Amino acid sequence: MISLKRFMGWVTASNRTSSQGFLNLRKRILVAYLLVMATILGISGTALYVFFNTSLNQQLDHRLLTLAQAAVPSLDTVKFEGRQSLDRDIPWRALFYNREQSLEWFDVKGELLAREGDTFPRLPLVKKSLNESSPVFEQENQIRSVTIAVYTSIEQKELLKLKGYIRASESVSRIDTTLNQLKLGLWLGGGTALFFISISSIYLTNQAFKPTLQSFQQLKQFMAEASHELRNPLTKINFATEALLSHPDKIRRVSDLRKLEMIKNSADQMKQLLEDLLFLARTDSMPSSNSSWDGSILALSELLLPLVDQFQALANHKGINFETQLLDGIAVKGDPSQLNRAFSNLLENALKYTETGGIISLNLEQSKGNAIVSVEDTGIGIDPEQLPFIFQRFWRAERVRREQREGLGLGLAIVQAIIQKHKGKITVKSEINVGTCFKIYLPLV
Repeated sequence: MISLKRFMGWVTASNRTSSQGFLNLRKRILVAYLLVMATILGISGTALYVFFNTSLNQQLDHRLLTLAQAAVPSLDTVKFEGRQSLDRDIPWRALFYNREQSLEWFDVKGELLAREGDTFPRLPLVKKSLNESSPVFEQENQIRSVTIAVYTSIEQKELLKLKGYIRASESVSRIDTTLNQLKLGLWLGGGTALFFISISSIYLTNQAFKPTLQSFQQLKQFMAEASHELRNPLTKINFATEALLSHPDKIRRVSDLRKLEMIKNSADQMKQLLEDLLFLARTDSMPSSNSSWDGSILALSELLLPLVDQFQALANHKGINFETQLLDGIAVKGDPSQLNRAFSNLLENALKYTETGGIISLNLEQSKGNAIVSVEDTGIGIDPEQLPFIFQRFWRAERVRREQREGLGLGLAIVQAIIQKHKGKITVKSEINVGTCFKIYLPLV
């Protein structure tokens, strides 16, 4: 029996993810892939933009420095003959290559001697830290400038004498226009690439998941068929043991009687396990389009009253106070047998984990379009760190395993499956040695 239970546990553990789970996994993989590709495209586009931005600005600086150095010989001409000599000696406007450029000549005091061009900065002349080999680059709004100091050598003393300054300027509007066009192209190209990547990713993801989904469906079918077929030998074992136990006078030894009782208990446990597995397999195999039970309209208070009578007697026998507060007139649409099973599982858990003298309460109310059924107890509680795992199949708290309490770890998984099929939800709050409260939310009719 133990090996069979382990085998079925392995099968069910392999089958935990339903078709909807595969769909969610496929979506997560697709989204993750698109995020990775978007990140790669974003980083590549940013790197390309930074490269072109740096390259264009370096070219501009080099162009301005060349222009300023080309104007060095004209400083003496401007100082002694004036601006009128510029057009005679050098065709300056031809030197600008039809760019929005300008040149300015200054004397040693920083006084403007002459200027030529279209674009002039308003910045004051920088004279500090200027020497023969250290030009100063500046930018004011849309104008980029470079200032150089012009020296002449004194041969007798091997010294340099300052003659003045030259500043070359150019508008950066063309560079900004080029960069804006590049930015637009990167956005459009990246968006187009991401669109086609999305289309191809959806196709490739679907193709990759087809074999996995087919294997998953086969596994679910196998589990359902295995669960169904194993019920027959278990039924025969139960029948044989019950027949023997009904005539204890024919059993010679007490130890044989105990062994038969152990066999029957194990068979009952395995039969219940198979019933639960078969139910979960059928629930998982339901198509996603049929996401709710095709049931009738139910009055929840009438559905819960027989459970109140049943568990009231069980609670009294164990010395537990069972409290109820059921609001009449609350109706939902669903399968009565399945909802009854869900509520029974919660009440059985509350009864199992609540000690003598404790309290179990069953309440029915409505709020914001939902019927709310709550089952609360003052039992041993659940560690808050373990709450995310309690609806997993075959999962049981370590404390419960140590105390060897009865159970297979499928009850809450069945409750969650039933409630989800009824388009509802289940929540839980718990505290160790204080108690646990489960709340089921079902949409009102």
